[in-house]
Amino acid sequence: MAKLTQTGSIIARCRGCEGGQSTFEWTPFLSDPRYNPVPVKQGGQVIHLEKCDNGSFVNTLYLLLRCAGCGRGGLAAIKFIPDQHAHNYPHGVDRLLWFYPEACDRLRLPLAVPDGIRHEFREAEHCLEAGCFRAAAALFRSVLDKTMRANGYKTKAMDLYKQIEAAASDGVITEPRKRRAHDDIRVLGNDVLHDEWDQVPEEAVEAAHHYAQRVLEDFYDDRPTTLAQLRGKGRVPDEDKPTT
Repeated sequence: MAKLTQTGSIIARCRGCEGGQSTFEWTPFLSDPRYNPVPVKQGGQVIHLEKCDNGSFVNTLYLLLRCAGCGRGGLAAIKFIPDQHAHNYPHGVDRLLWFYPEACDRLRLPLAVPDGIRHEFREAEHCLEAGCFRAAAALFRSVLDKTMRANGYKTKAMDLYKQIEAAASDGVITEPRKRRAHDDIRVLGNDVLHDEWDQVPEEAVEAAHHYAQRVLEDFYDDRPTTLAQLRGKGRVPDEDKPTT
């Protein structure tokens, strides 16, 4: 979560830096704003003054910042303590209301993960970053589905539930991982795809994010060993299928 520093900079994960934590810097105002109940633009900043019932003004500062690493821009909404002046920023700040765009924690994936599955996982992370939690949940389920298919578990007689059970029976994933794959990825994704619309909590999608990455590690972190294990169980992974 983005944090506002005493110097007015913002510490946040940057999308341009592949989700790495960075400092977003700001440029001091070019001139003092005038108190006016309409937005005042100056030097890349917008100060919106809202009049309260008692006649005083509450300042909300919309501030443009730039990543010190890659130069990518960001926009922050900052609320001030009553009767404090926005043009005295960073003094008199009450709190950071929001910062956009902020990256989620980009999780490491094994190098052996196929490109299609890798792209699917990263797209799910982008949805998570944008607050599109239902879309992210569906994509993490798709990552699980494609992983099972790529490792020889998807057949006409086996739905995703049976595929996860078979992978655990073969010893490719552990019993605790099987439970998480069911509860935190498959069931959540099924709710999105098949049930009536409902909000999906961010923490539920974060769990799907975490365990989808763990499943990919199970299958691809030590790929030669996993391939030998799959072949010993009669599975036909993508590496053994004829190319067309």
